[in-house]
Amino acid sequence: MKVAFFLFFPRTLWSPGGGETQLIKTKEALEKRGVEVELFNPWSRRKDYDLFHVFGSTYEVSSFVSTLKSLGVPVVVSAIAYSTKPAWQWKALALLDRLAPVPTVYGLRASIYKNADVVVAGSASEAHQLQSFFGVPQEKIKIVPHGVDADYFTKADRTLFVSKYGLENFVLQVSRISRAKGQVRLIRALKGTGLKLVFIGPLDPGDPEGTQEFLRLVQANSDWVTYLGPVDYGDPLLASAYKAARVHVLPSASESFGLVNLEALAAGTAAVSGRYPPLYDVLGEKVYYCDPFSERSIRKAVLDAYERGPKPGAVEFVRRELTWDRVGERLEAIYKELIG
Repeated sequence: MKVAFFLFFPRTLWSPGGGETQLIKTKEALEKRGVEVELFNPWSRRKDYDLFHVFGSTYEVSSFVSTLKSLGVPVVVSAIAYSTKPAWQWKALALLDRLAPVPTVYGLRASIYKNADVVVAGSASEAHQLQSFFGVPQEKIKIVPHGVDADYFTKADRTLFVSKYGLENFVLQVSRISRAKGQVRLIRALKGTGLKLVFIGPLDPGDPEGTQEFLRLVQANSDWVTYLGPVDYGDPLLASAYKAARVHVLPSASESFGLVNLEALAAGTAAVSGRYPPLYDVLGEKVYYCDPFSERSIRKAVLDAYERGPKPGAVEFVRRELTWDRVGERLEAIYKELIG
């Protein structure tokens, strides 16, 4: 079986995040199962694949998916599209799309799901939104929860990070640096607690005001806040940072899941997160939840997690059930069913 992977998130071309990690690790898991996977190169113009798997459903890929449909190539789309917008806004967008004389962003996204042969959702919440907001038939949707490279984080050596930076038992956030990810709120929430705070991730070029505010706060609080810049996935230092930390925090305004929560738990580190429905569908009460817009709530959740450690059974559940091998197994079954 020969499969082409395609991903195009313009905002993350220079600051890759969870979507890119999902593609890379899924590719590795499928290759272990004997599936031939190539990252599609548009300059090759190849189309002799058994199917295409498109990661993400932003409107920019609508023409790509519709072209594949016209070529008769089977298409799987991982939506990666959980939204925090209220239902009434989606109904309004659907109405505007029907009335507008030109294509709308809503209409372009709807066309992606219409032209895809299979739409993969990461959770029941995401699947419900795809049905309710875009009318995707239930039989077209397959739920495949996210995975994590459990061995990579479980076997990490914490001393690698500790010896390099002289930091341990700190609070960590690994993510793209932007206002949407909540780094500024986290700094303000933990000021005066006496905890050390470490950030890892690229600056978001699409949010210059937010990144400048973040850098100013880091400099003003340099006695307890450290920003290390981006660390590539696969670099032993990244896994070591998770292992050396005591708590990982993700106070994003919204998330389609929040893969870093799984990475932290796989490393044995307590996870604090906003209560994003897709995450709750998979992990339930195995995470400490906070209101990501409330500095008081963030502070309380972090202090609780710092004192108590990971929730009972959380680490074991992630290492056993949420591996990339399980993702590969589920996707291979979907591919085989699709191409007969």
